[in-house]
Amino acid sequence: MLSRTADHLFWMSRYMERAENTARMLDVNYQTSLLPQSADAAEKGWKGLLGISELSGDFATRYGTVTARNVMQYMVADAQNPSSIRSCLMAARENAARCAAR
Repeated sequence: MLSRTADHLFWMSRYMERAENTARMLDVNYQTSLLPQSADAAEKGWKGLLGISELSGDFATRYGTVTARNVMQYMVADAQNPSSIRSCLMAARENAARCAAR
């Protein structure tokens, strides 16, 4: 039982860390996109963020065009993206509930 609790705590913290890292990357990219630059340079930044996260393929099939709004929607609130902040927080919550149920 202790091993299962430790496992759930590990995954809870891992999902929380993933959500935090995604939020930080999005924040840095958003702040950078506010600087004076061409639309092409801004798009490269958002594509780079998807590439770093290895989500380019899934994003392209579901959203098509790379825009700041689409990338933010996909990486923050998209329930079908297992790497989105929402999905990570839901997974962390599930693991926390499993710990509390023991």
